[in-house]
Amino acid sequence: MTTLETLPFSQPLTLSQSEQCLAITSQLPLRTLSSALIGDGFGSKRHFANFHVDYRYDGRAPKADLSGWLIAQGLPASSVGMMTAVRLSNASIVSMPLAQLDHGVMALVTAGVGNAVDITALHSQDPRLVAGTINVFVFIDAQLTDGALVNACMSVTEAKVKALSKAGVIDTFSGTAATGTSTDCVCVAATQRGELTPYAGSGTVLGRAIGRAVYQATLNSLASTNEMPL
Repeated sequence: MTTLETLPFSQPLTLSQSEQCLAITSQLPLRTLSSALIGDGFGSKRHFANFHVDYRYDGRAPKADLSGWLIAQGLPASSVGMMTAVRLSNASIVSMPLAQLDHGVMALVTAGVGNAVDITALHSQDPRLVAGTINVFVFIDAQLTDGALVNACMSVTEAKVKALSKAGVIDTFSGTAATGTSTDCVCVAATQRGELTPYAGSGTVLGRAIGRAVYQATLNSLASTNEMPL
C-alpha cells in the first residue's frame, strides 16, 4: 500500500511511501549535491528516492539495481537514488522553519547502524559494505553557492556524528565510538530562491538549523528502529 502526503517544507514537496520505496517529488528543480550512487555530484533534480532492500542484499550491481527500481516506480533515471535495509516506516522527518531569513530546512533520515564504523580506527579488515546505512536528505529553501552546498554537507556530517555519539553507537570492530556506517549517503537540495547564500556551516543560522534537523531526525530514526543503546 502506498501513501501520499505533502511534506512540511516552504516549497511544495510530496512524499510517496510504500514498503519498497520512499519517493520525494519537488514541483520545481532543486540544485543538489549528493553522494548517492544514482544522481551523484552536483545537479538539478526533482525526484529523490530511498529504496528498501533486504539486509542480506549482496550489492554486486547496486547501480544497475537502483536504475531498474527507479524505472519500476515510474521515476526518471535522473533521480537521486539511495538504498537501505532500514524499514522505510522508520524514516524521520524534521522541519526547521527560519522565517526571519526566509529560509526553511527539512531533513529526512533513515538510520541503521548494524555496520557502524569509526573512520579513525585501524581495522584488521575493511568494514562490511552492507545495506544497513544512514541515508540523509536535506531540503533547503535558499539560494546556495556550490561552496555553501559543500558547507551544508559538512553540517549534515557533523550533526550525524553528534547523534551517533548521543546514541552511544560503537564500531564493533574497534570498540570505539562510531562516526557513521560504511555505506552512508547524503543529498542536499536547495530551491535557489532568495539572496545568494555563500555559507551554510556551523557559524551560520542556516548551518545550525541543518544541524538541528539532521541531529533530531537521526535520533528519531534510530529510536524507531530500536538501535539506540541508551
